[in-house]
Parts: sequence; structure tokens; C-alpha cells
Amino acid sequence: MTLKKLLLMGCLGGALAFTACDKDDDDPIVKEELNQTDRTFLQNAAQGNLAEIKTGQLASTQGSSDSVKMFGQMLVTNHQSAQNSLDSIATAQNVDLPDSADANGMAMYNALQGLSGASFDSAFIRMQMVAHDSAISMYQTYASAGSFSSLKSYANRILPTLQQQAAYVDSLAARMPQ
Repeated sequence: MTLKKLLLMGCLGGALAFTACDKDDDDPIVKEELNQTDRTFLQNAAQGNLAEIKTGQLASTQGSSDSVKMFGQMLVTNHQSAQNSLDSIATAQNVDLPDSADANGMAMYNALQGLSGASFDSAFIRMQMVAHDSAISMYQTYASAGSFSSLKSYANRILPTLQQQAAYVDSLAARMPQ
């Protein structure tokens, strides 16, 4: 056998051995799937966003003080952005999200709808304090114990905004006439 043939066979053998050893068996693709806790958080977060958008729109037009109107608009902007992020996650997972607030969100909206002036502002602020405390608790729980990575990332990203909104509504409550 000539030296050329020997080198060629050696190169071919090495290439075959390298290719055979280069299988990605040790790096399987793991596809995350939503469990019931993930789905519940996804649904509840969506309904919360929708309630905040709806009541925020109401506050931005029916609030009697500029600070309540401004806070209402902030809710609309922030929660629409949060909802858009949730929509992306849900779409990627082939999950249908609710298209309206839950019974509590609708009850809050209906109660506010019949109010005006200082009564509206006072009720809106009280309801927002309760809603944000509840939302913060839900987001903190999911952020620390949830299992779906993109949803955990969402919860961790939105949580500071919820906390800022809670601090702002607390400051509004402190300025309210007693």
C-alpha cells in the first residue's frame, strides 16, 4: 500500500470516528410544559391585568383628582404591557387566556362605575390597595415557587412594577381627606 493510500485511509477513519463520537445524545432538548400551578398563575395574572386595565380606564376618565386620573392611566399602560407579555407566553404554549376580568375584577369595576367625585377617588384607592397587595403576594409566590421559566421571568420582571404601583397608591391614600 502506498503512503498516500495509508494517509487517506487514516484520515477517513479518523473522520468517521470523530463523526460517530460527535452525537448530541448527552445534550437532549428538554421542552418545558405548563403544569396546573403554571396555568393557574397564567390565568389569574391575565384576569388581574384585564381588571386593572378596565378600572384604570375608568379612573383616568372618572377620577376627580389629577393624581387619581394619572394613576389610572399608569395602570392602563403598565398592565397592557404586562398583558402583552403574557399573551406571548400563552401563544407559545398554545394556551387561551381569558378575555375579561374575573368576577372580583368586574365587581370592582361595577362598584366604581356608579361613583363620582371624591367618593370615586376614595373607593378606587381603597380597592387598588387591596388589589395590589393580593397581586404582589401572588407574583412573589409564583416567582419563588413556579416551575415554568418564561413565566417565572415574567413574574420577576412585573413584580417591581406592582410594588411601585402599591407604593404610589399608598401615597395617594395618605393624602386622602379622612
